Amino acid sequence: MDLDDPKSYSTIDKENMLHIILRFPEALKEAYEKFTNVEFPKDIRIGKVSINYGYPSNVVICGMGGSAIGGDILKYWLINEVPLHIDVVRDYVLPSYVDESTLVLVVSYSGNTEEALSCLNHALKKKSMVVTITSNGLLKRYSSMFGLPTFILPQGLPPRTALPYLFTAMAMALERSGINLHLSFNINETFKILSNLRDEINPEVPMEENRAKQLAMKINGLFPIIHAYLTYYPAAFRFKTQLNENSKYPAECEVLPEMNHNGIMGWEAHDIIRNLVAIFLIGGDEPKEISVRIEATSEIISDSGAEVIKIVSTGIHRLSRLLSLIYLGDFTSYYLAIARGVDPTPVPSISRLKETLNAKLATKKRLEDAFKELLYAK
Repeated sequence: MDLDDPKSYSTIDKENMLHIILRFPEALKEAYEKFTNVEFPKDIRIGKVSINYGYPSNVVICGMGGSAIGGDILKYWLINEVPLHIDVVRDYVLPSYVDESTLVLVVSYSGNTEEALSCLNHALKKKSMVVTITSNGLLKRYSSMFGLPTFILPQGLPPRTALPYLFTAMAMALERSGINLHLSFNINETFKILSNLRDEINPEVPMEENRAKQLAMKINGLFPIIHAYLTYYPAAFRFKTQLNENSKYPAECEVLPEMNHNGIMGWEAHDIIRNLVAIFLIGGDEPKEISVRIEATSEIISDSGAEVIKIVSTGIHRLSRLLSLIYLGDFTSYYLAIARGVDPTPVPSISRLKETLNAKLATKKRLEDAFKELLYAK
């Protein structure tokens, strides 16, 4: 497929994923304006459980896949800014430290993610300050049933494309809990950065001027390993997962400085190096020690005979830097899907796995019984 023929994209992109990607900047602003009206209670009562809302001692974000990546962005955006521990839980159970002073964000775009629903049950039993984020499904139903503060997202999107709404809802939940994130300023700045980036990499911009199209074609036929400093890990992981889901393409990611103590040795496998490409995502505000490591690591990989690509963010502050790298990765994964003739929207293997798990485990039925027990406890 010729990437410089956008009119032909629809023959592959049958559900118009492109439209959703193009609207990413507007979705951020739309989400911020929409969620300013969500009210937080001072306390709620569920059966024998009383939950009191206030300033948290820590934050736990529960979700999977596209619903969890927003938590990663929030965590690493704020890791040097807010004196509060933020953890992202991709599991059925909560860490043992979670208690009544923990703000627990239960996030599931579909509302039917069994890991998130299980964490909701645990959080309610621990009397944590629970906030839910969803578009529909069981999570919306239980949230209403228990009177939980809830951010309701627009329906009908593939979960991974709901990132602007998911992230903004999480950030807004922290602000409503008394944690000042200067969210309005950061959202407005990021909107401008992403809008300008879109002007540079949208489908109408030809290959010779479009770095997202160029990156997609460099990746095609190779196995990408995406590298980033710890605070930009969400961008590397998101790029990997977007290549997996949109492009139906294998990819992995590595985090510096950790990979310098193990992963770097993998580039000595000279018999397979020709099949790999190393991509470094650079925020631009990395400590000097990390900048030197990136240069030295990329030189070692290049000397091994592998392709090395460096991508620098176009942002100003941490959030816009993170999201500009993510937005470039989203476009790149879309262009790779089109180049390979793959519809970016369907995820049949994920759907098949969920059906198998539901048939064999019946987890949601067991959770429904557990929620009823909470609700009607005497």
